[in-house]
Amino acid sequence: MGDLRQVAVTKLATVMGIDMNAVAATVLFPVPIGKYCVITHIVIRGASIELDTADFGFGYGAGETDVIGHAVLGSGLTTASKFRKLEPDDGAEVGQPDADVLSIGVDVAQGAEATMNVDVFGFLF
Repeated sequence: MGDLRQVAVTKLATVMGIDMNAVAATVLFPVPIGKYCVITHIVIRGASIELDTADFGFGYGAGETDVIGHAVLGSGLTTASKFRKLEPDDGAEVGQPDADVLSIGVDVAQGAEATMNVDVFGFLF
């Protein structure tokens, strides 16, 4: 059997402790050489505080919004025991081989020390 990432939707990456109080990009998953990548969903979890101010997106290009556009969580992710599943936007980009790197980009900082964990799910072809 081939690489599970090519025959099923599977977890592609987990990144722990992403700083949500810094306007910056954090690498989540580099597209492997010779493969394309479709992100099916992203799970955010383990927030250190209620993430009610941070504005962020996920993507390959500058601004990190070409897979999942700006997400402001409001009051949904209030404790470390909660999670949220985020779906790609209609018309989301397919990760291109040899160059694309999926990142989360924080565009508006939380305003207080805050972290969260991210799980990336999808498949390669």
